[in-house]
Amino acid sequence: MAGETTPYTFDRVVRMVLSAAALVAVFLLLRYLSDVLLPFAVAVVLAYLLNPLVALFERRTRRRGVAVGVTLFGLAALGLALVVLIVPLMLGQVDRFRHDVRKLADDLGASITAASITTAAPASASGNADKVAEESAESTSALGWHELAEGWKEYRRDAGTQSRRERFAELRQKVAGTYIGQALDEAIGYVKSDDFRDLLLNTARQLVAGGWSVVTFAVNVVLGLTGLVIVLVYLVFLLMDFPEYARTWRSFLPPQYRDATVDFLAQFDAAMRRYFRGQSVVALLTGTLMAAGFTLIGLPMAVPFGLFVGLLAMVPYLPAVSIVPGVMLAGLRAIEGDASFLVSVLLLLAVYGVVQVIQDTQITPRVMGKATGLRPIAILLGVFVWGKLLGFLGLILAIPLTCLGIAYYRRYVLMHEAKTN
Repeated sequence: MAGETTPYTFDRVVRMVLSAAALVAVFLLLRYLSDVLLPFAVAVVLAYLLNPLVALFERRTRRRGVAVGVTLFGLAALGLALVVLIVPLMLGQVDRFRHDVRKLADDLGASITAASITTAAPASASGNADKVAEESAESTSALGWHELAEGWKEYRRDAGTQSRRERFAELRQKVAGTYIGQALDEAIGYVKSDDFRDLLLNTARQLVAGGWSVVTFAVNVVLGLTGLVIVLVYLVFLLMDFPEYARTWRSFLPPQYRDATVDFLAQFDAAMRRYFRGQSVVALLTGTLMAAGFTLIGLPMAVPFGLFVGLLAMVPYLPAVSIVPGVMLAGLRAIEGDASFLVSVLLLLAVYGVVQVIQDTQITPRVMGKATGLRPIAILLGVFVWGKLLGFLGLILAIPLTCLGIAYYRRYVLMHEAKTN
């Protein structure tokens, strides 16, 4: 009742202010140490997710170290198998894309050449027909690729008999009248101008500054690889001692808060397990449906791209970011099949829409159910909020922290309201 509430005395207000200041200090400290804590946080999340699998192998092998080794080696072998299966398929798609682009360029060059011949034909109509045919047969192409190739061969062949200036003059004469010849003449004129000298000076200044950028990039690559090694080391030690941590962590809590904290973290752990288990099934089914839909519309790299979209589905509505590469694949589909680009994009969006409707109306309600209490909008909002607050560390810990906040709300807010009412 209202009369039984604790009054806000000076001592209570001071404690509340100090508690709020402590929370702000902890938050600022976490943000300051986010780069250092990031590998440890990644390892903790991975250890939490992999511990059930390690425990399963431990029951069979009777040795924790062997179980950890089998788990990590099995995951590495599975990842390598996926790479072996997917990479050749992607390389084949890249070769197809290269072939289609080359074909498109050849078609474009042929159309330009045909247009130039058609334009030149009326101007020669008054002359002799045989002369026009002979000039057309000996005329240069519009682009000049063939002339450039022949001129380059002659340039290298005459290296021992002519000077470089003479050979270059013959090369320019060979490509004269083509688009490449015009571009070459304009390039030579630009090189002789003052603008080119200014460009060289600016480029030299940027190279001096860019040299440090290259060093920084190399250092970042080394640090990134080192970070992966550190994550692996953290993960091994955490998995090895996970049962000990699970058994003794309660002893580090103050006795007066021990029971409430254990009960609160038990609710948090249950919510996390239900969420990850259910969302994994949702992601697997979504990826399968996406791969099937992309295959039906003839999208290149349908299966790996569909599985990639399913992996993004671990976070609700995150697959929307894959629409951009999907549109690029739709353009490749249009080039391969001589189809309309607009129709390809519409088919792609239709697959996204149908799968999203099936996921929202059938898969997510049936798999996730009402037991988790974590609606997609809550998870999506949590990802953005924690990512904004803690950067990449917040993205890694977004779902655990969101589950922790919801468990806290249920434990201390809803139960408190139930008692006061």
